[in-house]
Amino acid sequence: MKKILLYFKLQLRLFLILICTTSIPLLLVYLYSPYEWDKLYWLFITFIFALKVVFYKDAPYKKKITPLVREMLTKEYKRVPSKMEVVARIEDMINARDVMLLSSALLIVVITILFSKL
Repeated sequence: MKKILLYFKLQLRLFLILICTTSIPLLLVYLYSPYEWDKLYWLFITFIFALKVVFYKDAPYKKKITPLVREMLTKEYKRVPSKMEVVARIEDMINARDVMLLSSALLIVVITILFSKL
């Protein structure tokens, strides 16, 4: 449970962006569209999968966030973090990003089930 809370703390902004770009538009279509949209949820789930495959590659992301993680851990621990602490936090951030993608996909499925479109 502690890890999941850490994941949401690390990637809350990504989660909110995903909610605003996938779940809220899907909810609005289900609520206000006069047309029947069969299998619309697949569009949003495919969008999330495409984000993971195309844009969220691990190696460039690790290089990009390493200095940011060092600064963040220095402020958090009030000392210079060790190499293993930095690597562990980078892995936590990558896992957190994957959990946020999965959480938003799960939310899309839940919304679809609530509207009986599945």
